[in-house]
Amino acid sequence: MLLLPIAIGLTSFFWQQSNASGVKNLVVFGDSYSDVGNLQRLSNGPFWSENLAVGWDASIYSFAYNGAVCDNDLFASDTSNAMPSIKDQIEMYYNEQLNLEPNETVYAFWVGLNDIDLAFKQENGTSLWGDIVDCISTQMRNVRKVFGSNRYLVINIPPMEKMPYFNGDEKRKEATEALNERLSKSVTSLNKHYRALEMDLVDVHSMVNDLVENPSKFGFKDASHAYWDQCQGQCTDGLDEYLWWDKVHLTGGAHRAIANSILLSGSLEPVVSLPPVDEVKKTIEKDKRFQSPTYIAQANTGAIDKAVKEIMDKKAKEAESSKSAVMDDVESDDLKDENSDDSDNGSFSHIYFVVMVTVLLCIGFVWFARRQKRANGLAALSGLLKGNNNSRGRFMPLQNLESTNA
Repeated sequence: MLLLPIAIGLTSFFWQQSNASGVKNLVVFGDSYSDVGNLQRLSNGPFWSENLAVGWDASIYSFAYNGAVCDNDLFASDTSNAMPSIKDQIEMYYNEQLNLEPNETVYAFWVGLNDIDLAFKQENGTSLWGDIVDCISTQMRNVRKVFGSNRYLVINIPPMEKMPYFNGDEKRKEATEALNERLSKSVTSLNKHYRALEMDLVDVHSMVNDLVENPSKFGFKDASHAYWDQCQGQCTDGLDEYLWWDKVHLTGGAHRAIANSILLSGSLEPVVSLPPVDEVKKTIEKDKRFQSPTYIAQANTGAIDKAVKEIMDKKAKEAESSKSAVMDDVESDDLKDENSDDSDNGSFSHIYFVVMVTVLLCIGFVWFARRQKRANGLAALSGLLKGNNNSRGRFMPLQNLESTNA
């Protein structure tokens, strides 16, 4: 965890010290908060994902589309002209056949705003929160099965009631909090279930709440009004001094703050900070790795569902085959036992005793090593928080500290 003021205020020291990163690819699925050009860019300056790619020195592949939800089929309205959902975007990525190395690739998910908006427009829509989070969780599991990566970023939903467009809407406040609570539980559950998983949750909701409450503390001038409504292009205020670009979307300054908080938290990679804004922009302009290709929307053909089924069927067959092999070994051992004499049984007992002692020693060693790893991990997080007891408004790592990168 790391304070946002630190994320904004540090210089390019960390950039110079640690711009060599193990992450070589950043793949993004999302909505208008991540759409860098597939449909429409709704912000000034670099997006959070572009900043993050520069910080990690990684190529970016953004399949995000303005207006996207997790799955268009969740909503009763006509979806014939709907934007590519997260489910659709994953198939678009699959069809590109990029063959990115799993250990060098981070998959980022940021979706939910349009899901809430559409849910309010249909009868009993507020009952969909669980279905929406289940959908997000399913899509992340599908990516893991098909593409083999264990590295993920999940960004939660900013407070809709703090957006100038909704301005204190209590129903949307309750909706974002309900959805975020379920999303947090889902991420925690996935990390516990898959021991090799490195999935971190970015708490943008708390960050934006803190920015609105005290913008000057975080280097912003106005966190309540949309820049284009307040200035209409006539005022002398810097655009990045505002939190809101329009009534719903964030400025480049806010995108930068999100990326810097991820970088300085050490999420998935060693600590690094972004260079100055102008340097980031020049870097993106000069290096195509930081400019995501644009992807044309395609109709979903069910290719991912088919691929997942094939993978699961293959695993089931392998498990059945392994079970049969074990049974054959057991039957063979039984026949040997029937033909062995007392001296053989005595020898076997001795070997069995030695094996059991060895196994117990190994278990003890593994337990001790994991205990040390957990202590070191918790100490590292504690060090980042030293001197400040306020846990709000910063990146929240939820990865399982006891897991191993198997």
